[in-house]
Amino acid sequence: MGKLFGTDGIRGEANRFPMTVEIAQALGLATATLFSNNASARKRMIIGKDTRMSGDMFEAALSSGICAGGYDVFQVGIVPTPAVAYLTQYFEADAGFVISASHNPAQDNGIKVFCSDGYKMPDQMEADIEDCLLSKSYEKNDPGQYARIYPKEDAKQLYIDYVKKTIPRNQVNQLSMVVDCANGAASTVANEIFNSFSPSVKIIHARLDGASINENCGAMDTRSLQSAVLENKADIGIAFDGDADRLIVCDHLGEPLNGDHILAICGRHMIQHNRLPQNTLVATQYSNMGLDDAIQQCGGHVVRVLNGDRYVIEKMRADGFLLGGEASGHLIFKEQTTTGDGLVAALQVLDIMQQTGQPLSQLKQCIAFYPQVIRNVAVREKKELQSLSSVMNQIHQVKEKLGDEGRTLIRYSGTENKARIMIEGKDEKIITDYADRIAKEIQSQIGV
Repeated sequence: MGKLFGTDGIRGEANRFPMTVEIAQALGLATATLFSNNASARKRMIIGKDTRMSGDMFEAALSSGICAGGYDVFQVGIVPTPAVAYLTQYFEADAGFVISASHNPAQDNGIKVFCSDGYKMPDQMEADIEDCLLSKSYEKNDPGQYARIYPKEDAKQLYIDYVKKTIPRNQVNQLSMVVDCANGAASTVANEIFNSFSPSVKIIHARLDGASINENCGAMDTRSLQSAVLENKADIGIAFDGDADRLIVCDHLGEPLNGDHILAICGRHMIQHNRLPQNTLVATQYSNMGLDDAIQQCGGHVVRVLNGDRYVIEKMRADGFLLGGEASGHLIFKEQTTTGDGLVAALQVLDIMQQTGQPLSQLKQCIAFYPQVIRNVAVREKKELQSLSSVMNQIHQVKEKLGDEGRTLIRYSGTENKARIMIEGKDEKIITDYADRIAKEIQSQIGV
């Protein structure tokens, strides 16, 4: 049996390892077992889910495992991932679970875990839970230790009320918008949140059928949103992924803006209003070098960390930074939330548009992107790249030729059997050739 936790919890195709009901049940029991050693434990845990059809069976399995470990379960129903982070704190629970595969297709599912403070569980704690699960040490539990399940689907109103308080009420009532819920978790909260600020809101892709989550919609595919913005003459298009922890927007011209655009806009605005400690924001290795330029132009600085919003948040907490995120649209506003929250981020963007009186098409001019080429190579195994001498030779040659005018990032996906190659530089034709060379070498060595 292989490793369970990837870069963002456990994830995979439903009913195939590691996303089986047996693993979900054991995960609940293992987590409860480890937490039961904490004398201050409140003996309750939260479970939320997105719209996937497989969510019900994983919710049932996970709940039974937690109860068998002596912890009550509060089932909060279909809510965004950040809602579980918030509700875990609100209900003073020991942990919060989200059953979601985020931006992945409907046949996949996953489980993410939050600690009692609303932050994602650290790597070491995940490793301890995984060890307990795989060794089945939870079988030593007291057989008389069991608890109950409490449905609390009305708890999403607590999250809605919290999100609405993150910017001044009616601050954006002059802006019209189209909101794409990706047929996912945002579908249960977006209408009430955005309609409380603006009289002109059109919600699209808000089905709860469980089979169409992320399909040709949302943050993963903004084409229908772009068309709807133009058709409705809206000021902004807002797109979430399946669990609403990431945000992509488009301007009134129908042009999309990614996470780096939003970080540049928000970072510069916060620097100009003395709201960004050390004038520094946190980004990952995948953010474009243009973000560094945009922030440096107004006296700021970008700190880079490993890919994954958990590492962004860890750096923000360690050094007291208040803004961070990823090009993919995971955006963390630490004054407002403990994790990536697409709804909170969207309101921050709307607030800046209202305060500046500038449309997104103008605000986005603050950042100019370097050409960036990405290649994904399906692999049969994830061998250490350092052990593949011919691959490393190609990588070293490319780095030498790029010098200070570009960068490379080659790593394995944390959720799929793929090698990811990213090369950035000033000449797109040249870096495309570099990326293809490295991809070809990886394919020849360990490709499927």
